[in-house]
Amino acid sequence: MMEDFNMVIKYIKSFKSRSLAIVLSIILGTSLIVGVGTLSKSAQQAGLDRVKRETGTYHVAYKDIDKKQLNIIKEGSDIKNIGVTSYYASTDIGEKLPINIIYADNNYLNDESEIIKGRLPKGENEVVLEGWILNSMGLEEIVGQELTFKLYNKDNEETFKVVGILKDRYKDKSVGRCEMFLNLDKENISNFTANVEFNEGSTISKNIQGIAKKAGIDLKDQVGVNSTLVGSVENNGGLDIESRNTAIAMSIFAGLVIYSIYSISVYQRIRDYGMLRAVGATNFRVFKLMLYELLLLALISLPIGIVFGMGGAQIFNKLGGNIKSTSFVIPTRIIILSIACTLIMIFIISILTYIKIRKISPIEAIKRNFGSDKKVKKSNFIINKLINKIYVTKTISIKNIFRNKKSLILIMISMSIGGILVIKNDYAYSRSQAMYKDQQRWLFMNGDFVLKVNGSTDEENGLSDDEINEIKNIDGISEVKTARILHTRMILDKEDILDMKFIEELGSGGYTGNVLNGLLDEDKETGKYLLKQKLKGFNDEMLKSLDEYVISGNIDIEKMKKENLAVIYMPHIIDTFYGTKDVVVGKGKPLSNIKVGDTVTVKYPKGKITDGEAYWKAKDNYEYEEYDFKVGAIVNYPFADDSMYSSDNGIDVITSNNYLERLFGKNNYDVVYANMKKGENHQEINKELGKIGSKVPGTITTDMVQDKIANDKNLKQEKLYTYGIVAILFVISIFNIINNVSYNLTSRTSEFGMLRAIGIGEKDFRKMITYEGLFYGIVSSIIVVVGGILLQIRMYKTYGFADFGMDFLINYKLYILIIVANIIVGLLATYLPARRIKESSIVESINILE
Repeated sequence: MMEDFNMVIKYIKSFKSRSLAIVLSIILGTSLIVGVGTLSKSAQQAGLDRVKRETGTYHVAYKDIDKKQLNIIKEGSDIKNIGVTSYYASTDIGEKLPINIIYADNNYLNDESEIIKGRLPKGENEVVLEGWILNSMGLEEIVGQELTFKLYNKDNEETFKVVGILKDRYKDKSVGRCEMFLNLDKENISNFTANVEFNEGSTISKNIQGIAKKAGIDLKDQVGVNSTLVGSVENNGGLDIESRNTAIAMSIFAGLVIYSIYSISVYQRIRDYGMLRAVGATNFRVFKLMLYELLLLALISLPIGIVFGMGGAQIFNKLGGNIKSTSFVIPTRIIILSIACTLIMIFIISILTYIKIRKISPIEAIKRNFGSDKKVKKSNFIINKLINKIYVTKTISIKNIFRNKKSLILIMISMSIGGILVIKNDYAYSRSQAMYKDQQRWLFMNGDFVLKVNGSTDEENGLSDDEINEIKNIDGISEVKTARILHTRMILDKEDILDMKFIEELGSGGYTGNVLNGLLDEDKETGKYLLKQKLKGFNDEMLKSLDEYVISGNIDIEKMKKENLAVIYMPHIIDTFYGTKDVVVGKGKPLSNIKVGDTVTVKYPKGKITDGEAYWKAKDNYEYEEYDFKVGAIVNYPFADDSMYSSDNGIDVITSNNYLERLFGKNNYDVVYANMKKGENHQEINKELGKIGSKVPGTITTDMVQDKIANDKNLKQEKLYTYGIVAILFVISIFNIINNVSYNLTSRTSEFGMLRAIGIGEKDFRKMITYEGLFYGIVSSIIVVVGGILLQIRMYKTYGFADFGMDFLINYKLYILIIVANIIVGLLATYLPARRIKESSIVESINILE
């Protein structure tokens, strides 16, 4: 064993440049796997933290369960935390805010939020709630104050004492969901909701179903799964596709490079192996010598590669050091994967190299007479070509390049793989960025401050012109946008609907099916369709916000004030990646064939709507008034909405608030966006807005300033991680290219020495090397461009880019940058070894063995 080890050390020392090239290949391959894996894992964690913020920390809610079922759930596998709640009551119609009053245990309150003032509730009618809810009622965040409400379907008013203020929960604040919490006394309550968070890394989906089955809970009606969070957690728990594919690609690439270099090194010492076999050494011992050599080089390289990979990832993590939320992740599985890939690669290389050597007899190995004729033939070809056409340096360069096709392929792979991976990561990030923007867009939080009036019960309720003027007069407010929203119905001919399947899909269940009884009804008298939609009146500032979403026509605000000219919001429908239909901005097909210049008709009840539920379900007997509007422009995003009734699925008619006032009397506004001047105190402005909004029952005032900053920070963090991956790919690929090309040229030092010996000048030698570098750069760039475009096409079709309104786009700047970088790297990779070759004497060059 020791004798074999000493022989391996001798070989490593004898072939220093080849051993160094192998070490560098392993280091760079490992660095890339670990660096990309580390940043991918950190990016995953950043994405998971964002999902938790937006959807909550619980993976599932088991609803309407009894105590026995609750106890069975608590005994479930892999549970990290359980928060138990129970519904008590809601504030009545006409109260300041629509608030759900809920019993909650301490686990739920501490997991979803935290107490920032006061304490958790203990006694009867003691409550805690978030500061933004108090602000919406025009109240200060004061512990000890009492709140009195008339509760829905209860005879008497009830008074609650505020004993604590909770930190705002973004997932509820962003959608205007108001909740107030009482202490949960399990002994006096019989109906519960168990909110469960499982351990990350566990089989969450399987556990959810297992618990439901054991407790006898109906999966369809009683189990609410936070599918977005579950998907993120399960992806975060294991190796992501990015890391796995990078590990496989880099292992194959590094393996090819090492195999090429090591094969040459082994052939140089073939005489030693032949003598060993001649004196009785077994084939297995020869195999062990090769394996030990590569394992020893790997033992040196792997720790360095791991440190370099993590170091590069940490640099980019430090660049995001101001961004709170996600800590740097050390992915143990990625490190193990990189080691495993390297060891498997070494074992395969040892076997393949040994198989080649075994075909050579010991006598042939000792004489070194294998393959010599082929070498001489190649050398003679070069010399003869040079004699005949001494100045045709391009021809010599091309012949040299294509002489060793394996080496050429390895260099092309080396120079192409980095660029293609950079394109892949950049394109994948563009999708995640579009997905994030799409999610934020449909929240309709398009101002620094948002005031929304709950108009589902009384459409005559809203903020008046006086209150809007108060808002405009607040110090620090720069702009106020207003929208009045009426829930109407549009009269359409049957042929006007272009996507009936979308309408049917909406009506089959969910909110539209259960609450609205479908989006489309048939007028039995006329045989026409009645589409549930909205009639909106925007002020000038709000109308201007629609400009960037215009897909046909133009918005003439002055004309809209005087006549029945309107903007139509047209939902555009796509077939999603998941096989369903959805509304998207920037792509898809229109729901209807309405065009600019057409006239549309909407109908609205005369007088007051007294039964909102019957009206929404089209089961009313109201007398209707019809209103005609001429289409002046069509947009694909309505910008302001109350997120109720038809939501974003109906064909909304948007006119000027001035014209709407002529039709329906004095305006009362349902949605108000207020923007502040830069550097103003948003908390003070929010207090003033809360006082104004509290004058109108059902008005929710939301300060989005801090939340937008937090969202931007999360997005910036994900962006840093993504481009950190791109940078590491790019930098390590450059080093790998230089290593591979440099070795390829250095291994031909003897050949270049002979060329110089027969008279090639320094200028021609430099030209020959330059042509070779340019060839590598240009050909690899062609491969990158073709491979990158094909990869983008596959990603676009496979991963649902169109679901977020994305067209197929090519980042031309990135492609040009990669092409320029490839050419520079090609020239640099050939220049460095050429300089060393040129500095050595002709005799030394000819006598160099490696």
